[in-house]
Amino acid sequence: KQWYQRRVAITAGIRVLAKYYTRISIQHFADLLHLDLKEAEKRLCEQVVKGTVTAKIDRLDGVICFTKRKDTEQILNAWSGNLNSVMDLIGNVNHLITKERMVHQVS
Repeated sequence: KQWYQRRVAITAGIRVLAKYYTRISIQHFADLLHLDLKEAEKRLCEQVVKGTVTAKIDRLDGVICFTKRKDTEQILNAWSGNLNSVMDLIGNVNHLITKERMVHQVS
């Protein structure tokens, strides 16, 4: 029973940290949860896999980045907007190339 209560407390702590931090060092994260580094990372990974929090761990810099979960519609809208921008740029480049060819043909 005590083990279960500790696990629940750790899970709640991770959710709180994810809510109030966007970036936190792995060491500070572990210290706040009163865990060693390996255990803190393990518990965080469990919560990410379950979908409780969204986070990325940068082991080289020793930093955890918590991000807001975007819904599929937001992702597709952003992608569509970026694609439209690229297509506009391609259209402009095509126009400039055609214009340049016409100038050189007249000369």
